[in-house]
Amino acid sequence: MLDRIWPLVLALLCCLAALAAGLWSTLPARPPQGQPIPLEPIDENLARAYVDAQCWHCHSASQRHQELSRLGVQAAGARPMGPDLSGVGGLYPDGWHFAHLWQPDAVSWHSHMPAQRHLFALGGKAGSANLRGEMVPVPSATTRKAVQYVQTLMAPSPQRLPWPRGRHGLPDSGSVVEGKKLFAELCSGCHGADGGGKSEVSAFFEKPPANLSGGIMMWRSTRAPLPSYDDLYTTLTNGLPGAGMPSFAHLSAGSRASLVAYLASMHRDEFNAYEPQFSDVLGRDVPTFTPQMVARGRALFADNEYYKCVDCHGDEGKGDGYLGAEVRRSFGYPPRNLVSERLRRGYPEGVYATLALGLGRAMSGYLKNDASNEADLWALVAYVRSINRFER
Repeated sequence: MLDRIWPLVLALLCCLAALAAGLWSTLPARPPQGQPIPLEPIDENLARAYVDAQCWHCHSASQRHQELSRLGVQAAGARPMGPDLSGVGGLYPDGWHFAHLWQPDAVSWHSHMPAQRHLFALGGKAGSANLRGEMVPVPSATTRKAVQYVQTLMAPSPQRLPWPRGRHGLPDSGSVVEGKKLFAELCSGCHGADGGGKSEVSAFFEKPPANLSGGIMMWRSTRAPLPSYDDLYTTLTNGLPGAGMPSFAHLSAGSRASLVAYLASMHRDEFNAYEPQFSDVLGRDVPTFTPQMVARGRALFADNEYYKCVDCHGDEGKGDGYLGAEVRRSFGYPPRNLVSERLRRGYPEGVYATLALGLGRAMSGYLKNDASNEADLWALVAYVRSINRFER
């Protein structure tokens, strides 16, 4: 009996395998997590600027090694003293790269790179005003093109820590002392010694570093004006891709908790007052995203009656809505391009919290008081992540 059945079973399995292979071949190609995104051809002048700025002497760029080789840079990446730059594109804004060239250890505390001030006009002695009226050294044309070249070295967003519900309460005072030391070492280069968002390199950023001592912390998941301890811990762990805020996941959990303690100590009374309201927005599990949910999100994105996403972000989410110029004039930076720029909190809970609570004065929050539109917001999360080149 088995001798008769086994050939039929094997034939059926072969048919199923062939069918699966056929279906798989029809799916759009997608790079695996952490692998470089396929690169498009670029203007060779950008590659020449990268070579002329002599970045290749210390850094490899393996994603575009063949391009550099054609320009005669045979040593690119042969004996790199700095990290390979593949995948760096879009992780940091242009201003971060200019700040890194001007004063490397201000934005990358472990950097051994010497300052490259010769890459600025008149060695950095010439300055111009940014949109906030602050004077900032002017990068040379070659430097700007070299940074444009680095921004083409893209990879999908790295794996991030999910939002940790209720795990991090305010640590003891001893942790505050340790956190203050860590802040001076790791954070003051951008946020300033007092956490006020002013430092030697802050003027380089189109969107300035957060004023932490002033309590202006937009990345939160609570209706309270301040973020929860979980929010602070998650931001330290994941960073804010595209904003210039790196991940500090390399620090121990205790060190990150100490930094949270120090940040909270700047506003101890406010944190104590708002603690009962913490984490009241993300109390449920993330739903499973379906094609139907994405379609629903697309329709809501175009809805001008309540959400009005297209007014700022444009019909296709590229940041070119009719209010874009007004946003730039009012806040000093344009609406985010949700297609080609990294989402600063691209994990589902982060996008949801941004939609629900907004971002300071620049973006309104859309969660209704009775939370009756939660399903709508999750549909928007599904759609926004589906169009973003780093998250889809």
